Amino acid sequence: MTQDQWGDRRRRVFWLVVAMWLEAALISLYLRHVGLLDLQFKDPDDAMRLVQVRDFLAGQSWFDVTQYRSNPPIGAPMHWSRLVDLPIAALILLFRPLVGNHMAEVIACLSVPPLTLAALFWALYWATWRFLGRPLALVCCLLLATTPMILSQVLPLRIDHHAWQIVMAAFTLGGMLHPDVRKGGWISGLAMATSLHISGEGLPLAALFGGVMGLRYALRADEWPRFMGYMVALVGLSVVLLLAVHGETHWLSTYCDSMSPVYFTPLAAATAATMMVRQGAGDANFIRRAAALFGGGVAGAVLFVATAGPCITGPFAALDPLVYRFWYLDVMEGQPIWRQGSDMWGILLLPTLLGLVGFTLALRGETDARRRLDWLSLLLLGAGSLCVAITVLRASGSAQLLAIPGSAWVIARLYRPIPELQRMLARVSATVLLCVLSPAGLALAWLAIVQPQTEQNNKTDEEKKGGEYDIADVDRLAHVPKGVMFAPMDVGTFVLQRTPHSVISTAHHRNVAAMKTLIEGFLAPPDKARLIIGATPADYVLIVPGLGETGGYRKDSPHGLTAELIAGRVPAWLHPVTVPGMKTMQLYRIDRSAPALRPR
Repeated sequence: MTQDQWGDRRRRVFWLVVAMWLEAALISLYLRHVGLLDLQFKDPDDAMRLVQVRDFLAGQSWFDVTQYRSNPPIGAPMHWSRLVDLPIAALILLFRPLVGNHMAEVIACLSVPPLTLAALFWALYWATWRFLGRPLALVCCLLLATTPMILSQVLPLRIDHHAWQIVMAAFTLGGMLHPDVRKGGWISGLAMATSLHISGEGLPLAALFGGVMGLRYALRADEWPRFMGYMVALVGLSVVLLLAVHGETHWLSTYCDSMSPVYFTPLAAATAATMMVRQGAGDANFIRRAAALFGGGVAGAVLFVATAGPCITGPFAALDPLVYRFWYLDVMEGQPIWRQGSDMWGILLLPTLLGLVGFTLALRGETDARRRLDWLSLLLLGAGSLCVAITVLRASGSAQLLAIPGSAWVIARLYRPIPELQRMLARVSATVLLCVLSPAGLALAWLAIVQPQTEQNNKTDEEKKGGEYDIADVDRLAHVPKGVMFAPMDVGTFVLQRTPHSVISTAHHRNVAAMKTLIEGFLAPPDKARLIIGATPADYVLIVPGLGETGGYRKDSPHGLTAELIAGRVPAWLHPVTVPGMKTMQLYRIDRSAPALRPR
């Protein structure tokens, strides 16, 4: 079918994209269909997102994202953006009068992931169809429907922010490939600014896009409106969103883990310096254009180094060593690829590497200068995002998204001779073999190769964790008189979601002092733990023997409070609380009549 024929059938293209989206949404529902009506989140961050939305709907200020049931009475400062809360809150408000609060929450948490996926399908198709043509853009959507690292972010109940950042990456890509350089720059800048205000995790990708668009300008003077539009929109919308999300009193506060003045002022300085150097030197040749970019880069870098303070080493470098060791090193989404299991290596790397092969071959075979620049840009984006993903697992979704056009190009080229094969069996077999080059096909092929080693690793992990715990036991805690629980961080979020209790800390790094207190309390011998816990407002101590976090405390401190309680040696200042039906947790009431525990 020719390009013109496809162009005349836009409605058919639309429904094909809808069909791919619906298929991916149904597969996601099949893969994650347990515990949906009971809101059994797999990731604590999803549960915390719902807790934040509940507090917002209950009257907490738009500008205040503090979680007051963590580390009471001060509360735990959160680094999250209200932007992600909006669709969840809107759906709850829409359905609550019709079906009640609980079912409204269920509908919202089940609806937001597939709606986000729909936005991603539309964004990817829009980003690629002008450059690749409609047929190949459809292949991109088909590959998107088979990309595990992206689909894992849009499973039912997956309401945290990661999927929205992938959506914004697709829009940023579309702006870079847009034939209108001015409009494309503004689209990319607005999308990336939104991504950065959803989460500061997008900073490396923002810098990567900026660098690639800067290179495009260095190579072609007519790319200036795209590059400058990106920078101006990125800085301008950042200022607007800081005011809109944080308010007048906090929009100039410095944070290392989210967009704040420490990042947008160097961006503004780089933008202004680039404009001034270009104004003075002109852009008649590559050297002058490169000089403008270099001047802007130096200005931004100097200002950042001069003003960044602790942020210069990253948002987690200032963590307390104890928290870094017992919490951050176990947050696998923030760890590099070499700390992941071997079963993840191929799933993470192979789809992106195939995309890079496609970009390279397409670049070598392209004769049009403008399209060569686009292929080169895609190659650099793919390689750069892969480097980021290798160092931080959570970036793999965006990296695989940016590699999809290259994979689509390879598959389309390999498919060309297949219809010419004489035998139907040969055509079918060759087409099926091409499915192996999809992200899901590459992942399955890799798992088939490393399966024996993977099974052994899984056994080792289970031995280390010591089993699991029953989420129903968290629900049973709701029947205990309301209080503050000295509970493991990985369970604390679910305690907030499913009970009226408060906790000392959840696994959120701005609450680092309380996180350190929690870890010290579980590690310390009972007598010392009594002093540590006594300095908190805790009413209960909760032990979860099957939790990986608990296993770490027990292993590191065999005579600490955690190990003693699991062994059945209960100190006099703790009294076991019998909770009917509870099997996988141990609850103790703190006896504050002990002298060391009397103050609260």
